Amino acid sequence: MLARSHLLAVIFITLAILLNLLITAYWQFSLEPRLTAQTNTLAQAQAGILARLLSNNTPSDSQELEQAMDTILQLQDPATQKPIVQRIEVSIRLVTAAKEFDTLELARGLSNCENCLVSEVALSNEQTGKPVGSARIHVNRNFLTALKDDFREKLWWSGVIVTLIVLSAWLLIENFLRKLRKNESNLQSIIDGVADPLYVYTTDRKMVLHNQAAYKLALSNHGMEEAEFQKYILPPKSLIRDVITNNRPVKSIHKIPQGRNKLLRMELQASPLSDGSNNNTGIIITYRDLTEHLVLLDELQSNKHQLQQLAEKDTLTQLPNRFMFNRLLDQAVSRAARTHSMLALLFLDLDRFKEVNDSLGHDAGDTLLEVVAQRLLRAVRKGDVVSRISGDEFVILLADIKRPDDATLVADHIVESVRQMVIIQGKRLHPSVSIGISLFPNDGRTGKLLLQSADTAMYRAKRESQNSYQLYDPSMTLMIQERLSTITALQSAVSDDDFVLLYQPQYELHTKKLVGVEALLRWNKEGRELVSPTHFLGLAEDVGLVFPIGQWVLRNVCRQIQSWRSMDLIPPPMAVNISASELLHKDFVDSIQRMLNETNCKGEWLTIEITESSYSGQIELAAEILQQLKGLGIAIAIDDFGIEHSSLARLKQLPIDRLKLDKIFLQNLTTDSANQAIIQTVQDLGHRLGIEVLAEGVETPEQETYLILSDYRMAQGYRYGRPMSADNCAKRFH
Repeated sequence: MLARSHLLAVIFITLAILLNLLITAYWQFSLEPRLTAQTNTLAQAQAGILARLLSNNTPSDSQELEQAMDTILQLQDPATQKPIVQRIEVSIRLVTAAKEFDTLELARGLSNCENCLVSEVALSNEQTGKPVGSARIHVNRNFLTALKDDFREKLWWSGVIVTLIVLSAWLLIENFLRKLRKNESNLQSIIDGVADPLYVYTTDRKMVLHNQAAYKLALSNHGMEEAEFQKYILPPKSLIRDVITNNRPVKSIHKIPQGRNKLLRMELQASPLSDGSNNNTGIIITYRDLTEHLVLLDELQSNKHQLQQLAEKDTLTQLPNRFMFNRLLDQAVSRAARTHSMLALLFLDLDRFKEVNDSLGHDAGDTLLEVVAQRLLRAVRKGDVVSRISGDEFVILLADIKRPDDATLVADHIVESVRQMVIIQGKRLHPSVSIGISLFPNDGRTGKLLLQSADTAMYRAKRESQNSYQLYDPSMTLMIQERLSTITALQSAVSDDDFVLLYQPQYELHTKKLVGVEALLRWNKEGRELVSPTHFLGLAEDVGLVFPIGQWVLRNVCRQIQSWRSMDLIPPPMAVNISASELLHKDFVDSIQRMLNETNCKGEWLTIEITESSYSGQIELAAEILQQLKGLGIAIAIDDFGIEHSSLARLKQLPIDRLKLDKIFLQNLTTDSANQAIIQTVQDLGHRLGIEVLAEGVETPEQETYLILSDYRMAQGYRYGRPMSADNCAKRFH
């Protein structure tokens, strides 16, 4: 562009010089003839004056003629104030009285005029038209020089004017070009800032602009000729026609060779390019390299089945976990309802299992659980489902039974099978189990109700005599009364503010820096004991108390944060657990906004923790609500990640900041390869998706060391602190 500017300047200067030369030549070649002609014209005019004086004159009139000649001699050049005519010589033939001819010769002016230009003019009688003589008029050359100077001055000014016009035109054009260059430079800088390759094409597929990323894409095309490469990036005519005709962007996936052995998968987006009159003049094409992204998705998809298998199975016993069992139970209930068949649900709890853990250790307890799992599998039919849903609790689904006795026969067989002696760590153990049985449809028409009924019956069996079973009986009024009593007490707790918050710290593994705190709800039941939410939230859910309880938690968390800050303490972000019914409540987001305003808290100080079940079935609504929370500055975490059905597709739809690996995967790390695989897989998943991963339930140095070696950054658990009061928690703030 700079060379073009210099060339243009040279062209304009050359043009100015040529125009000046042409004007000079014109004046130079036309000046002398014009001066001569002007002198002759002057002489003729003066001679004409003399001729008029001579008409019908006689010699006696010579005095008047001399006066006329003197008058002409007195004419002066206005510029120099000098005479124009230096000398006049007149020769006239006069007719005498005798009709003879006589010659009259008169001369006036300087006798010697060397610096004069002589012009000889014939004199005629104006009346007869006959010649009467001649006149020689000597014009001062200085007058002619003045005329020349005048012409030269005009010539100079003409040149100046032409030069100024040419230079002005050049300056205007140069200014326009400079602005154009600046705009082009700005445009190039803008498109060079785009990370993806960008091309601009005219409607006839001529490339007029590209950015640095496009240039690098071409450079990376090793081993291909330019023409061969261009055919891959040249937009098809049909694409241009589609974009121009419909005036809308178009996306497609293109495969572009990179060298001879590699294929790039690029997302092409073509958008119309319009001028100031909204006329489409071309298209803008961007290429986004999706190769690594698609490879990652393919890899994740290929591992999805394996991850689901790991997430749906209990890692210790390889039995279905709670989530998978709930899904199978719901399916079985739906099928039984359609076929009008009966099914049974057995809820099992090992008796005195805690004593085994306390006396022999967790490894012994895990071994016992594995033994019991195998005995349960051998005690049921091939199509029946055995699941471990928590520490020492198992459930068994018996489908398509004919009568209740079928379930009790299986329960008898299980009791006898489980009670067989087992030797663990050289110790002889005689495990026992309490079983509760519920039947569909009499004891519940949903999986949830069947579990509740079987659980109630199991507690009756455990309370009356361990190593036995009980069929659910609606006459178990005491438990129902206890349930109703608990519900009443829970309702009073909501109105009387009988809840407290405990706080468990979250630490950065490498630096041991406090990076977060989780607020944990406890029910201060009758002022005598602190009850965990696991014992009352199910009831609260049933009677619609979850939302008001959750509101109490959020409000008091915000107040506690402000209380700490009023003491010049800076607490880390506070995590709060939210249930599915809370999250999907129509007033949930508005209520949080009001609390933030009332307590003068910022959203950045909060983290909302949800479980995967919170958004299952209503992913779009959940994503919308979570996005609104993100708009308030609140971070989002998935709690107990891994124990439910984890869907990568659904996970990508949600604005997640953190995954909290469930504590169950930290058990038996040194020997359980499945748990190790899950721990590493979840960390890799979080890293690739740009999501933080926090491990829950860290209790031992070995667990901490393994997490550090697995690149985990954050952890929470008894190793760093049990749930504590606000005052004790504040002591950990720096």
